[in-house]
Amino acid sequence: MRNLGQAELFCDVIGTLAESPVWDERRQALFWCDIVEKKLHSFAPSSRTYWTCTLADTVSCLGLCESGRLIVACGMQILLVDPESDTVQTLVTIPAPDALPCRLNDGRVGPDGAFWVGTMDGGPFSEIRPKGQLWRVTANDIRLMETGLTCPNGLAFSADGSVMWHSDSVQQWIRRRRFDKETGAFDDGRIIARPTEEDGRPDGGCVDGAGRYWSAGVSAGVLNVYDDDGKPFNKIRMPVPHPTMSCFGGEDFRTLFVTSHGNKMSEETRTRFPHSGGVWAIPADVQGFPAFRFADGA
Repeated sequence: MRNLGQAELFCDVIGTLAESPVWDERRQALFWCDIVEKKLHSFAPSSRTYWTCTLADTVSCLGLCESGRLIVACGMQILLVDPESDTVQTLVTIPAPDALPCRLNDGRVGPDGAFWVGTMDGGPFSEIRPKGQLWRVTANDIRLMETGLTCPNGLAFSADGSVMWHSDSVQQWIRRRRFDKETGAFDDGRIIARPTEEDGRPDGGCVDGAGRYWSAGVSAGVLNVYDDDGKPFNKIRMPVPHPTMSCFGGEDFRTLFVTSHGNKMSEETRTRFPHSGGVWAIPADVQGFPAFRFADGA
């Protein structure tokens, strides 16, 4: 990684709990969400065009669709949102296990054209139970893929679609799996890391063009980078204490965008880090690749 001293705010929007950055190469714009503020955002740097949309419940993650719409996790619903018209369509509601109060958390469109999303207990973070699940959502079907999770996070896929990365922020593991992009099947894989306090709780993740996995250490103010085999490759200090997720974008996919949060931050810490909740842009010496798109029948 180079030019870390040149990390700068991507735009003037400072939220509460920014998450799920996705670069749209068609619009040349970055989309992201704010879980607590229940908002979607986008900003196109070349035209300085900003868009936002407020939804009815927590907005935890999003992906791009083949049609140009967004697929969005909102509460326990999967929505299709058109940024051009602001129309919102409910695709499906994910059932909560044992009728527990739950919400959707991290998610991503996979190389199979499906939207992969996790659920978690909706209680206080310190008290949440291992009732989380992983779901695979298509335009016509939903399928439960995994149970026994607590705070599922870090979903990401390699450029060729053969590797799936996944983490759990409470159980404190990062797992690398083999993935079949034709069927959506994956193996148990192996746990490649159990992050320490210095690494931080594993939050959102992304994969670069070289197959490396970039995991946000949300409680330690760092990005932890692992090589394609899962070995530690780099640790990058961020200018804010709580980075939440990263993605590659820009015209050549050589800009690393990193969301952050300032949720429940003390006044003292907020004064020291006033841009917590913003999105950061960092020049990178490795290239990313376009996000996979949800097959919405367009």
